[in-house]
Amino acid sequence: MIEIGRIFTFGIRNNRDIVRRLMGTSEFYKGLTFADALHAYRHAERSGLVRKTAEYIVVYHDCE
Repeated sequence: MIEIGRIFTFGIRNNRDIVRRLMGTSEFYKGLTFADALHAYRHAERSGLVRKTAEYIVVYHDCE
């Protein structure tokens, strides 16, 4: 797996906040519309490619 985005969780209240931060920091998410970025994030969550801790959230891409 390759890390495609990492953000700190300070001030995040919902998925909308997460996606906005990812769109501002991740090269993968920067090129997407908000709707597409939200869909990609939800897909990553369902696929187990999102790791959440108290300090940060990491989104991975599965190369296989």
